[in-house]
Formats: sequence, C-alpha cells, structure tokens
Amino acid sequence: MSGSRHFAVVEGREVLYRRFGEGPAVFVLHGSPQASRAVIAVAEACAARGLCAIAPDTPGAGMSDPLPGERPTSADYGRHLRGLADVLGLKRVGLYGFHTGAATACAFAGLFPDRTAAVALEGLPAWTEDERADFTANYLPSFQPSWDGSHMAWLWARMEEQVLFFPWSSPTPGARMRYPVTPKEGVHANCMDLLDAGDAYRAVYQAAFDFRLADWLPRLVAPALIATTEFDVLRAHLDRPEMEGLGRAFAGLPEIQAACADHLAAHPGAAASPAPVLTDRGFVAVGAEALAWRASGAPGQPVLRLHAAGDLSTPPTPDEGPVITLDLPGHGLSAEGWKAPPTGLEGWTDAVAAALDGLGLRELTAEGEGIGGRIALALHRRNRVMAARATGPGGGPPPEADFGSVSLTPEWDGAHLVRACRIARWERLYAPWHDRTPARARAPFDTLDPVSIHARAVSLLKAHDRWLAAARIEAQTD
Repeated sequence: MSGSRHFAVVEGREVLYRRFGEGPAVFVLHGSPQASRAVIAVAEACAARGLCAIAPDTPGAGMSDPLPGERPTSADYGRHLRGLADVLGLKRVGLYGFHTGAATACAFAGLFPDRTAAVALEGLPAWTEDERADFTANYLPSFQPSWDGSHMAWLWARMEEQVLFFPWSSPTPGARMRYPVTPKEGVHANCMDLLDAGDAYRAVYQAAFDFRLADWLPRLVAPALIATTEFDVLRAHLDRPEMEGLGRAFAGLPEIQAACADHLAAHPGAAASPAPVLTDRGFVAVGAEALAWRASGAPGQPVLRLHAAGDLSTPPTPDEGPVITLDLPGHGLSAEGWKAPPTGLEGWTDAVAAALDGLGLRELTAEGEGIGGRIALALHRRNRVMAARATGPGGGPPPEADFGSVSLTPEWDGAHLVRACRIARWERLYAPWHDRTPARARAPFDTLDPVSIHARAVSLLKAHDRWLAAARIEAQTD
C-alpha cells in the first residue's frame, strides 16, 4: 500500500508528512536521527486496518523545519504536533511512536487527553540520571561540514556504530549489541536522513534524552500499549521501576507492528479530513512516481525553471514574479521512488510534460540549466511551452580511463559520501570538473565555503547515479 507525501504549514514552519489509507486518524512518529520513511511499515499496517496513518517528519528531522529555541522539549514537540492536527483538521487521533517519537506521543497524550484516542509506544524511554548525563555529554556531537569531506566519513561510521554499540559513543564490550550489521542501503538511508536534518538532529534527540517518564505516566489516561521487541536497546527499560508491569516485549518487528496497529484500530479516533491543498508547494503524480514542485504565488504568466544534472530546484522568491520550479526525476525531493532515470531526453521531457499536465499549467515559458535547458527546448519543440531558454551545456561524465567509476550508489564503506564532496569541490574550480587542466580552470572561481559545497554534495547524493544519466544527456550535441 503506497502513501502520498504532502506539506503543511504550522505556525509559519513547513512540515512534510506522509499519508496512508483512509479512516480514523493516527499519527505515526519516527525515532532519531531518522525521518518518516523509517515508519512506513507501521503506517501501512495501520492503513490495512482501516485507519488513516499520517507520518510527519518531526521538526528538525527530514524535511520539516526545526522548532525555535536552543533546547525544545518533548512537550514542545507534542504542542507542535497538536498544531499539525489543527491544520489537518484532526479532532481526535491515535498515536504511535518509536523511541524519540514515543516520547513525543506520550507528551501529546499527557497534554491533550481530549484529543487522544489511544497510544502505542514502542521503546518508550525511562532513562537513569547517569544515562541522561552521559548521552547529553557524548552522544550528540555537532555535525558541521569540513573542507575535505571528512565529516562524511564520520557520518557513515557513526551510522554503522549505531547498530554495534549502545550508546554508539561507548564502543566497549558491555555496550555491544546483537543486531545484524545494517546493509549498505540501510546505512545510506540513515545517513541521508541526518544529512537532511544537519546539525538540527541534535535538538530532536536531546528532547528524548531530557524526557522524564515519571513526569508523564500519571497524565496518560488514553488506552496505552507500551512495548518493545526483545532485541530493542530499550528492552531493559520495561523492567525499570517506573514501568514495571506496564509493558510487553514482542519477538520481532512483524509482531509488534501488528500489535500496535491492532491496538490503535480497537480505539479509533475521529475520521481524517482530506489533505489540505497548498498553492505554493507539493507533489504531482507522474505515472507511478511523483515530482516535487514549488510556486512563487505571484500573479501573471508563469516561468517554468528547471535545474541541471545532480542539482535541485532553487525555491522561487515572491519578488521575482510568477515562477514554477520542479525537482527533476530522481533529484531532490523527487528522488524517492525513481529507481531508474527516464530513458533519453525524450523520457525526461515526457516526465516534465506530465507534471505540467497534472498541475494544469498551459500558458507558460520555460528556462533551464544543463539538462533542464535541454528539456525546456524540447518542450518548446513540442509546442508545450510558448518560449524556452537554455544555459549551461554541462560537462558530462568523466572518462573512465582517468577516473574509473564515479558512481554515487551506496558502497559498503561510505566512500560515495566523501566522493560527492570531492566532486562538488572540483566543480567550483574547473569546468567541467573532471578536466583539471589550466585551460579549464574557473577564474575567478565560486566560493569554496564548506557549507555550500556540502549542500551541493547532498544534492548529488540524492540523485546518485541518476546524476550521471542526466550529465550524459547534458553532454550530448544535437
């Protein structure tokens, strides 16, 4: 059962959320440092039982804007979730939460009992003061881009360690866990979640470490299922004094996911309303996939703006006139679901034309850079846009004789993360980046600021080998 992605605005901050099924509403809240894609299986289990599962990216995680303040609490996240419920027209909801999400769900239920139908709390924490102090001091180092890309090597190792030791920051025999090593695709997905959050990942985590179960259990009046799996790192918390006799351990993920969905279905809230439609941002279906779009909202004849290979759309500003931007197939927010790139320039153009049809856009002009420019010209040849302009022919992929593979597909050691940073830096110095001769040097070159190079590296990683497919089209001659 596939879900859909949407945006909402809560007190001026954007929230990305996923929606599965129809019926009584349940919030499905992920753990840290992940985003909503990590709880898709639970959301699908709820939808299969006749519920409408809504899985938001927690503020500061995934693609949701962070909360203000230096150290928001689980109560703050609970209040924000109530704000999202208000925006979505959800009067009374069920809640599922995993680890960090369980703390937020518990806080919501304690603060707003009249809005809570039931809660299913997987891995609800019951920290000791020593654990809380240790995690606060050692678990959450700052994540800042470095000029040489070494922060990417740290990130990969950090995500590997998370399934080896708990806490990951204490690699000792006593902290060793029994999890199987995560496949490279799973480590990569976790890395991409933290790359979306950046240093904001710490605030979401810290709220869960500051969570004190004794402050919230007396306020929990909704029907509650408190549980873990037998192999969960927080399994031992079920035996702590605050939770003694309240929780249950399940053998594995299928069992606990089914139990949580059954519990929420047995205590339904109010039926979910249709998803509100935003006029400035969203996703448009293109066959079985979707493209992300943004609009400036200004009146007049719109300009379609398309980006280059490995890039993502630049948000339009209200003062630049009516602009529509798309993340191209397999790029940016359009990366999800596109396992392979479209075939040839015609396939890329077909996808953009389908998106324009889905958005009801007819009278517009188009401009683009690199492959975006080639698509714009192709749309004009089809009489799909009234005029088109192209800039930046692009450099194409490097010769394998000199560079070997430059694939950004996940590798077991995370080398692709560092490679993306190196490519992004060379792009600032040479055009094309792989022709590193004096004749191809950029003079003057753009800033070598690590933050902006890191941002480009992340956009390359979102596209991974679809970037190469697009770059090959950029290098073609008509």
